Amino acid sequence: MMRAGLAAVGMAALAWACTGAPEPLPPPTIVGVEPSTLPVNAKDEDVTVRFDARYSVAVDYGAEKVDARMGSGRIWMDEKEATVSRFDPAGVAIVTVPRGLGAGAHAVRLQLDDGREAVAEGALTLRPPGQEVTEPPLTEDGGILILTDAGPIYSDFDGGVDTTDGGQQVDAGPGPDVPMREGDITGFSFDEIEGTRVSRTSFAITVRAQGPRAGHFQGSVELSASRGTVSPTKIGPCDVGVCNANVVLTAPAGNVHITAMDSFGVTGDSNTFRLEPSP
Repeated sequence: MMRAGLAAVGMAALAWACTGAPEPLPPPTIVGVEPSTLPVNAKDEDVTVRFDARYSVAVDYGAEKVDARMGSGRIWMDEKEATVSRFDPAGVAIVTVPRGLGAGAHAVRLQLDDGREAVAEGALTLRPPGQEVTEPPLTEDGGILILTDAGPIYSDFDGGVDTTDGGQQVDAGPGPDVPMREGDITGFSFDEIEGTRVSRTSFAITVRAQGPRAGHFQGSVELSASRGTVSPTKIGPCDVGVCNANVVLTAPAGNVHITAMDSFGVTGDSNTFRLEPSP
């Protein structure tokens, strides 16, 4: 599962002198849950809960000491408490999804050890067994006429208007040789990576461009992994919007997914799959 690098503590903290009274602290906020969609529990799955929180800081000017009271926290999904394997007060908690949650959307509740709470309704969705997350079907031209579809277009006719005027000329859109512009590609999808993969052992992936000119995409994409490293880090050129490659993931055992990104910063993620250590 995702193990993004933990950011350094950057949240604002409230401070007061040892003789002063503390001001009330605001409740924390859940920023997101990664991944936000998983299959209904057939085995233990980990998710990363990201949050923002402020903490009190006591300052003893006489002793020249600062006491940062950050502590830890607990997390529930609906009414079931999740097992916390890692809790960083800076804003990241890694937890195991409780068994027994049914299919559908579930609330995620965070409670800091000082009692402050945050709830994100519907932050985690569990899909029924056998139901996969699917992307909408790709059409090669995405709705834009490609010149090679029907030969060169000279003019179109209005149908009912005197045809001697040639009608209104039809714009066939950019052809496959026209350079890609921002907005031509709107995302990337991966063919399902099925089963368990082994660290340091190659396996095949297929990445598909999406967008109005998906069928014209012949560029390269950069690859990154949610945990560890992926090699090669760049694949391509793609053929009519499809990139095929063999990759190697190097990471500890656990859940992982791969992200593809083009030169314009457009991205897409694979499904989450299990990675086991090499023998």
